[in-house]
Amino acid sequence: MPYKILIIFFFICNISHSQSFSNAISITGDGKGFIYVLDKSKNEITKLDSNLNIIKKSGDYGWASGQFISPTYIDASSGLDIFVSDGNNYRVQRLDLNLAFISELKTNTITFNPEFQFNTPVATLIVNSNNLFVIDKDNKRIVIYQNGEKPSNSFGDFKTSPTPLIEPVKLLKDNNNNIYILDKGYNKILIFDNFGNFIKTIELDNVKTFSIFNNNLYIISGNEIFIYEPQKNAFSEKISLPENYQNKITDLLIYNSEKYFILEKNKLSYIKP
Repeated sequence: MPYKILIIFFFICNISHSQSFSNAISITGDGKGFIYVLDKSKNEITKLDSNLNIIKKSGDYGWASGQFISPTYIDASSGLDIFVSDGNNYRVQRLDLNLAFISELKTNTITFNPEFQFNTPVATLIVNSNNLFVIDKDNKRIVIYQNGEKPSNSFGDFKTSPTPLIEPVKLLKDNNNNIYILDKGYNKILIFDNFGNFIKTIELDNVKTFSIFNNNLYIISGNEIFIYEPQKNAFSEKISLPENYQNKITDLLIYNSEKYFILEKNKLSYIKP
């Protein structure tokens, strides 16, 4: 077990700022200093600066452009635009960094190639600047769309992977464009290359969520953050979270080495390790 080689670090500061939400479930950064929080119950996106000052809010319940029905995931990692998984509307919406609607990807139509259709997109990720990777909940796979619209490949299902996905809920990439998928069915993180070839799994008890910074994974398990270094194929550190975070965390964003954003259903805060 990795626990024997981990070093415990303690926080210098606990919560610096906080912000109320209703059912916040996903957080992302755009690489330009701004962060975005998706509130599933309010069907709303909040844009904030790194000190948690609100820049803008956008969204509402509905099926029109820029509206959502219990969305599940937000990704601004390309630094150019934002993708929101709006599965109950059977689509992925693309917004600009000011939260204005640009376009949508909806594949359950008669004219779309059935081989690459999704009904319920759970999460998305931009890879290689313009390839949109979508978690297809219904078919338990990842579908790749060139330029966010033209299907090119799929992977992770029982036909293509020796470890087929069961319940994928989140995907991130490292600087080498390796894809990391949190699968709640396995309670593991599965690693693929950007062509969809399976590499390996990362195992840890009770994984809640994870983030990637400087090619290292920061994995929340229980009330601790475990740091995994893929190059060493090993866990290197363990950070104990304050007790008030226990069993409340919904997502994590490592902003830089001095600021970790912790998302809860009703609050966003940051800690300084």
